[in-house]
Amino acid sequence: MKYLRQLKIAVLYPENGTGSTLDRNNRIAVFLFAVLPGLSPNFNSFILLGSMVWGLYCLAMGRLSLSLSKSDRLVATGMSVYPLVMIASIFVNPPYSEELDWIFRLLPFFAVWLLLPRMRQSPDGRLVPLFILGAGIGMIVTFLFSLLQIMFAMERAEAGTSNAALLGVIGVLFGGIALLNVQSPKSVEQRIAILGYAAGLGCVLLSGTRSAWLVIPIHIVIFLWYFRKHSFHLSLRSLAITGSLLFAGLIALGSGQILHRIEALQENMASLERSDGEVTSLSARFALYKGAVSAISKDPLTGYGPQNRMASVLAELPESIRPQLTYSHVHNGFLTAGIDAGIFGIAALSLMLATPVIGAWRKEAGPGRDLAIALALLLVSSYVITGSLGIMFNQKALDPIFAYLVALICVDRGSTGFVPVVRN
Repeated sequence: MKYLRQLKIAVLYPENGTGSTLDRNNRIAVFLFAVLPGLSPNFNSFILLGSMVWGLYCLAMGRLSLSLSKSDRLVATGMSVYPLVMIASIFVNPPYSEELDWIFRLLPFFAVWLLLPRMRQSPDGRLVPLFILGAGIGMIVTFLFSLLQIMFAMERAEAGTSNAALLGVIGVLFGGIALLNVQSPKSVEQRIAILGYAAGLGCVLLSGTRSAWLVIPIHIVIFLWYFRKHSFHLSLRSLAITGSLLFAGLIALGSGQILHRIEALQENMASLERSDGEVTSLSARFALYKGAVSAISKDPLTGYGPQNRMASVLAELPESIRPQLTYSHVHNGFLTAGIDAGIFGIAALSLMLATPVIGAWRKEAGPGRDLAIALALLLVSSYVITGSLGIMFNQKALDPIFAYLVALICVDRGSTGFVPVVRN
């Protein structure tokens, strides 16, 4: 309870009450943004949009200046190329349909221009640790929510996302971010880090998101790199015992879901060898990939525009299976970008995915740079791996999460050291 009171003070009254209003609002927004993805991802969109509107207002009123560094401008420009290419593809590919809706969906990718000047009103090194702590707390609560869903006979946990695959992506990403807090000297924050990581993996298992399972070993390699460079305050013996117990518990808890999803994959693979025309999750993906590649090869330069995405893919497939492919994307982010805007769409998407690493790598050497690189690698690997087999962008949750994290990765100097959220 004492720590919770201290955390409340740290979030609401930063710097012993001497912080600016923007600093206080930054901390509240960052903390809530980290806690909420698995519980109600729509609120992440609201937080991002509100931060953008407020940042624009402050810039217009002269309360903030758009004083971005060369590296900031490079990252912000790289982020902006993707939505600009997509907007262009909307207008060069009639018939037009819901243009304003599609443009509104792309607004989060312009957020870095408005978020960075606002975030830099907070002291260096304060927002990122708060986000990492919030990610751990959010994952713990999300896991409990997911567990309740499985107990009440839901086949796959969704928590508050209404989409099991989305929970899997959020769980593996935010659980990984939470674990970075084991470097905190505060024992409570260390425990939240370990429990938050375990909870994130629990969400991945209970959601049955197989593509997110593939991300876990990549994240382990990132942790090994980062923690070899930066010591943490837990003894290796304590960490090994705690980790082993949590891992055994997760496997026992998620074994049913793991076996169920493996059996489903085996059944899907067996169905591919039959010629009974049954459309399964796996065969639907193969059909969508085939249709997407065929469509892209016919118009590789401009694509078809996001408003014509699925119509152009389905036109390449047999009429008998079209009614069964009721999807809004082709379950591969790169092919989806190619359908929407041709090779320019794929190039713009690749550039945007590289911007977090570029922003982190261009910082001066120091602990802040290493932490930013770790965050960037966790972010990009989560999106690329899960997005190559499922959802990547064009989601109300995943778009603002990516944009917000890119801004956080850029906000601190490379020389900025890690400081715990509660420091007294």
